[in-house]
Amino acid sequence: MPELRVLSESAHIAAPVVLVVEPADRVVARRSALARIGVAAEFLTDGAALDARLARDWSVDVVLLDLALATPDLLHRLTGLGLANAGPSLIAFADADSADTAGVALAGRIVAFLEPGTDDTELAAALDVALRDSRSEVGEQRSRDLASIGALSREVERIATALAQMASSERDDREGRRTVTAARVRTLIRARRQRERYFPAELFSDPAWDMLLDLTAARLDGQMVSVSSLCIAAAVPTTTALRWIRNLCDAGLFERRVDPDDARRAFIVLGDTSYDAMMRYLAVVSFGPSVV
Repeated sequence: MPELRVLSESAHIAAPVVLVVEPADRVVARRSALARIGVAAEFLTDGAALDARLARDWSVDVVLLDLALATPDLLHRLTGLGLANAGPSLIAFADADSADTAGVALAGRIVAFLEPGTDDTELAAALDVALRDSRSEVGEQRSRDLASIGALSREVERIATALAQMASSERDDREGRRTVTAARVRTLIRARRQRERYFPAELFSDPAWDMLLDLTAARLDGQMVSVSSLCIAAAVPTTTALRWIRNLCDAGLFERRVDPDDARRAFIVLGDTSYDAMMRYLAVVSFGPSVV
């Protein structure tokens, strides 16, 4: 079992202020989970109560927030938009229904996206990062994700490098690009999904590639893709997709745009370098029903 008491002592963190905002039916279980890992918390059951609590006192270390209870205005404040590095670290509980709400906060300082039923070990790891960040003595940018120094970030860096190399190729493939259409890209996407009829879905899990294909088809069609839609295209659990989207945005491969007509939703689009690389690649791919 993770031992946050020891961590807190070594990091000179005394009595951190932790707020938990979740539905009332999850409070008992969450209180027990936090007690097991040595963290005391104040519990609230709606976003308005959190808003009022922070209005009285902003000196909070960590907020654990079910995104289903958050308003766009509250998220903008919590994630530091316009507040530099002020405010608490945020651990967000998200599922498929709250993916678009999560998209509003992608540019902010969320330490981790977790599923509501996450286990003690993952919760403890997220709190470890959040508590260290909230009490950091330097003004550096806070950690953007638990995987920022792990496999996910390394994979995103590898993808970014590969796409940049593809986009900068001097080979003239303009003729080939004219054969790339949204319909052809969607044929490739459908073929990839067919694999799941014959093999376990996790065997071919490649969320970054699935999202790159989906965003390429959308750009060719002149369509905007919401965060929730992109999570579906990734074909992985919502929290996994959100981690990928946030890291790919951080790397400049994706761009996040708030819906001008609905502040509760954000769109994701391909950056120009990513789009150029995808078009170069797709120009030399032979599409057809047998493509996997």
